[in-house]
Amino acid sequence: MSTVLVTRPLEEATPTAERLERLGHRVIIAPMIQIDPISFEIPADDRSLIITSKNGARFGLANIGNKARPIFAVGEATAAEARALGFTNITVGPGTARQMIPILLERGIAQKRKYTHLAGNEVAYNIADVLKNEGVDANTTTTYQARPMRSFSLGVQEAFDEGEISHALFYSPRTATIFEEAVADYERPDWLQRMNALALSTRVAENLIGPWKSVRYAIIPTEKALFSMLG
Repeated sequence: MSTVLVTRPLEEATPTAERLERLGHRVIIAPMIQIDPISFEIPADDRSLIITSKNGARFGLANIGNKARPIFAVGEATAAEARALGFTNITVGPGTARQMIPILLERGIAQKRKYTHLAGNEVAYNIADVLKNEGVDANTTTTYQARPMRSFSLGVQEAFDEGEISHALFYSPRTATIFEEAVADYERPDWLQRMNALALSTRVAENLIGPWKSVRYAIIPTEKALFSMLG
């Protein structure tokens, strides 16, 4: 049985931990980001909405009454969040923001669509700017704030000290960076040397630059592929 560290925000880490436990793993949660909703103006009705994360769906779509509004979701997990809120007109992308661009451009140019990206205060890949550079009307509305949590509980520190954790899971480049910054603040690179880092994608893996025991990334950016590397 592996002991797995989950670094996602608490709202997402809890269901991830439950899935891992059903697979027989022991789980320790150490959120590196705190998610807080913020007030925002709902985009005009003529704009199709882009969501590239569960939080974008959860916080961006909650107060939108028109459930037939066109939604472009980055992948199936994000689309599921939109469906849970009652939305029915959902186009599902292949899994990453970059991979969504051809779909958005095709619809944007052929159908003269206007887009609004419902995002957090930190955007790793600015979809709106890419679309605007191609002549498509697009903007970004910030719907939540992601605050870094650069500290570990005493229980997590003890698990690091004892070498209990075999694998640490990373779902975003920012989380990977914050985690390594936190370890640097504690001046304990030896913690990394005892753990294997598993990243959701190559972009996430590129941000894991510390002295890990190993760094690997999922072949496709899905949680199922990430879990498969646990053995």
